[in-house]
Amino acid sequence: MTITELALLRLLPPTTSTTPSLLSALANAKTVMESYTHHRFHILQQVEDPTLLYILGEWDSLTQHMEGFIPSATNQALLTSLHGIVEVVSLTHYDVPLTQLPVPDAVEKKGRRGNGNGKGVVSIARHFVKAGQKGKFEEAFEANKGELQEYVAPGVCGWGWRVDREKEEEGQGEREEFVLFSPWESVDAHVGFGKTEAFERYAGFREWIDGADVKHARVLELGV
Repeated sequence: MTITELALLRLLPPTTSTTPSLLSALANAKTVMESYTHHRFHILQQVEDPTLLYILGEWDSLTQHMEGFIPSATNQALLTSLHGIVEVVSLTHYDVPLTQLPVPDAVEKKGRRGNGNGKGVVSIARHFVKAGQKGKFEEAFEANKGELQEYVAPGVCGWGWRVDREKEEEGQGEREEFVLFSPWESVDAHVGFGKTEAFERYAGFREWIDGADVKHARVLELGV
């Protein structure tokens, strides 16, 4: 099974999301990565902080990305083209194919048909599971995920576990992380779900996590 990369980039001043050199470099990077992997890639912009961008893409394996592409001359050229424009904040990988995630530009475009999740924004919710509680978390999520699925229908959510896990602070074991992508018409629509009884039933897994980081993103139009 393929894995999904979620890279977080920060724009460096005076660059903005409309700077031509940025858009050109990102469009080129997207083309290069798609050519290398034979999978699709997407560039998203965070709603909460528009200076943050996401690269969402698919790889055959963690090894292909980290040991094959990252040290390659091809990637070094891409990094050079983005030098002084963006900086990498974080890089994570999850055991879910990109084709199973609700990318918000997945609508009919230039004759291509998407995956039916072409809503305005996607929420990216990273859940940090308590040590030794992965099984309990999964059980609670599986039991109540239908509440969320029904609310976002006909859109479909997607999720997976992080494969390049971080070490616990005390150095004992690795911290489990679960990511959930959900399609929404708007951020307000997501906030609205949080005020429902359905959300209270859905969120029964909260006792099994140490915390969560929830953000929203839209596709960044690259002009290509």
